[in-house]
Amino acid sequence: MAEIAERTGVSKATVSRSLAGSSLIGKEVRELVENVANGLGYVKKSQKRHAERSILTIKVVLPSGHQRSTQLFYSFMELVDGLRDGLMPSGANIIVETYSQNYSPFPHKKGGEIDAFVFAFHRPSTEVLAEIREQGAACVVMNRIVRGVRQVVSDHRDALQQIAAHLADQGVREGCCFVGYGGIGDVLRTRLKGFDEGCQAYGITFDPVLDSWTAASPDDFTREDVQAWYDRGYRTFVGVNDVVGLVLMQQVRSLDLRIPDDVRVTGCDCGPLHGVTYPRLTSVMLPVKKLAEEVGKSLQEEIVEKTKTQNVLVVKGELLVGGTT
Repeated sequence: MAEIAERTGVSKATVSRSLAGSSLIGKEVRELVENVANGLGYVKKSQKRHAERSILTIKVVLPSGHQRSTQLFYSFMELVDGLRDGLMPSGANIIVETYSQNYSPFPHKKGGEIDAFVFAFHRPSTEVLAEIREQGAACVVMNRIVRGVRQVVSDHRDALQQIAAHLADQGVREGCCFVGYGGIGDVLRTRLKGFDEGCQAYGITFDPVLDSWTAASPDDFTREDVQAWYDRGYRTFVGVNDVVGLVLMQQVRSLDLRIPDDVRVTGCDCGPLHGVTYPRLTSVMLPVKKLAEEVGKSLQEEIVEKTKTQNVLVVKGELLVGGTT
């Protein structure tokens, strides 16, 4: 493989995948590798690769360090545990990196032996994805929408539909304010759409434009703003996630309003902070471990079992009713 790689100008990993017939390698590169291999007298072995003997090298790429709020939404330990469970019976060498504007998936010459990349909670650039494809590695994006890339995402629409159904069961018919912030574009839009659809289905009057409050960041939700929405008749605040829900709880309390007697508050995600709130925030659990497990299964099927998996896998959450509704 080293000699073929040297003559073709590609990495040994690309040579290996080309000779194995991987669909991740383009036709032109695969034919070049095969022609050089045939010229060197290469003979393909007939035995099948056994999953239980496979050790896969996976790069897990986390958001950049300045996105500190991301840590509030997931447990890194659950992410790694779920990924390892999904990859079984294969073993895994997991390399953890953080993303940056100048991120290089293959910082060493000719790429190295990386089987797959998992981008968690952020989107890689088109240049990074192109380099990964060129090297023939697999790639999955977790909980973000990226066109043309395999992705495992939470069912954000269903989660907020569950919230709407629960509020309707509690007798809520109007006065709902959906609260979000910038920087989480597709998640915000999808959850807002899900809540709007849920309100229509369960008889709650809601306008996604007039009844939505979007700030630049969670730090910008002030008690004065909450007071203003309350004075306009809003009695239910639906946070786009648990961070927003917790901030709203603090501001509502600062106004000497009672939860849930005077104001109802909900969140979504059930991240690490959810377990320490009082009263417990009504939310929807979108388990990181389950998402990571499905990512691992997808990679196991693609790399080891050589079977094609669906490009988008959606994982539903579970409503957890707390003391805030």
